[in-house]
Amino acid sequence: MPRTSQGEEWESLISDLETRRGLVLQMGGEQRVLAQHAKGRLTARERLEMLLDEDSFCEIGAFVGSIQRGALPVAPADAFVMGHGTINGRVIFVGAEDATVMGGTIGVGTQAKRLRLFDLAKKTALPLVLLLDGAGMRTRHPNDRALLMPGDLKALAAVKGSSPIIVGVMGTCAGHGALTSTFADHLVMVDGAALFGAGPPVVSAVTGVDISSVELGGVQVHSREVRESETSNKGSSDAEEYLGIVDFVASDDQSAIAEIRKRFISLAPRGERIDDPSRGAVRSGQRDLLEKRPKQFESNIQEIIPADLVTPWDVLSLIEEIADDDSLEILSSVGSVVTARLSFFGYQFVVIANQPAWFDGRLDSDGAFAAAKALSMAVQTNTHVLVLADSPGLAMGLEAETSGVLRAAQALLSEQRRFKGCMIHITLRRSYGVISALMGLDPLGGQICTLALAGARVGELPAETASEAVQNSGDSAAVLAHTEFGGAIDGAEHLLFDSVIAPNELIPAIKSTLRLL
Repeated sequence: MPRTSQGEEWESLISDLETRRGLVLQMGGEQRVLAQHAKGRLTARERLEMLLDEDSFCEIGAFVGSIQRGALPVAPADAFVMGHGTINGRVIFVGAEDATVMGGTIGVGTQAKRLRLFDLAKKTALPLVLLLDGAGMRTRHPNDRALLMPGDLKALAAVKGSSPIIVGVMGTCAGHGALTSTFADHLVMVDGAALFGAGPPVVSAVTGVDISSVELGGVQVHSREVRESETSNKGSSDAEEYLGIVDFVASDDQSAIAEIRKRFISLAPRGERIDDPSRGAVRSGQRDLLEKRPKQFESNIQEIIPADLVTPWDVLSLIEEIADDDSLEILSSVGSVVTARLSFFGYQFVVIANQPAWFDGRLDSDGAFAAAKALSMAVQTNTHVLVLADSPGLAMGLEAETSGVLRAAQALLSEQRRFKGCMIHITLRRSYGVISALMGLDPLGGQICTLALAGARVGELPAETASEAVQNSGDSAAVLAHTEFGGAIDGAEHLLFDSVIAPNELIPAIKSTLRLL
């Protein structure tokens, strides 16, 4: 059988990626979308499309919930569509509960996404808009995974006061989601929606009282205007009155979104700020992104990066393509890591990249020390960092051990701990073993963006190596190979990556992240 060309391999990987993206966009399926429309309500994606400027939405965590795991049902975007976009050209973070997927409930993946969203809002001090339409916490499925993670509500509490929070209650909103609304600086609620800690079935079961959703938590319960009117009619009282939390009652989805846009536009832009070392690299005041950069030509990234995992290639060719013309300064290019300084659309970056052209990109002591030195420079100069990962692991063998590869790896991790600025991580082909940690692939590590190219693979070891190491049977090796093959999507499903992209989307993806810096 003739060997498949690199172009054909990329086309196959990209075709699979596009298919998976299409499935995510179907949300809960045609029937549930029609049912949502029959209630006079828009879907989560329709709401975001109406809220944001055209073509400005950049989604984060789209593949969470998208993989069938045993009896665990697929939940596109895990019922929570989130990312960043613009309103009148100004950047915001957004999250919308998707009532067409499992009733908009909050599962393990949803909690991880909410935590990621709130952490990003806190780190960047950008406004946050949440559109709520869900039934609270999801009933735990026997096959669901339990993850130890910080609480997302505490993360939202940390955003309060540092970033404006605007919330729209678009439908029934219960429990965990309802509590989310109380953090709003401006709360909008659609007439006919409901907001409560426990829904009618629970109230009926515990108290024996039958009550509708609207009676229990409609606008007449939570609107400030309604509550203040009722309080004034009652006259004075020593008892503390609940004066409501809803600032604006909208007649429908469209008027609610119009009010949110109006409220957001009235917010003052981010003011001038002095660089704070505890936060790392921050932008002082509003800065315009160059729509075009001084670049003589744009290359086809698919022609630079091989689709297979074994072909050596020179990462310098990719770094040169990323850099603005006449801006690249190579700091170190000897051995397993290339470090550099460059400008990208006018923004300054320190670049740390594995070099697959040298010993397959295995990270040796010299490379780890070079990467640590580059990170130290980024700390000292308050510069953003771009990490390009493509390595099968640490250098191995007696020579590697006696060269102090473990000590060098520890030095690199220590510098990562010191770095508090904005880091973009991209796994190009492989992040095996401890390489993922050493090259900054950490969902709770403060990265502003983590991406993987289609077909990229992550894991403790390559499947065939792991099979030999533990003397697995052929069946176990097949399971390992299957897990590895789905590495990029599997990683994105666990929110290890914010997104999976095609090679030629790499430059635009980095560019879209610049508005967060």
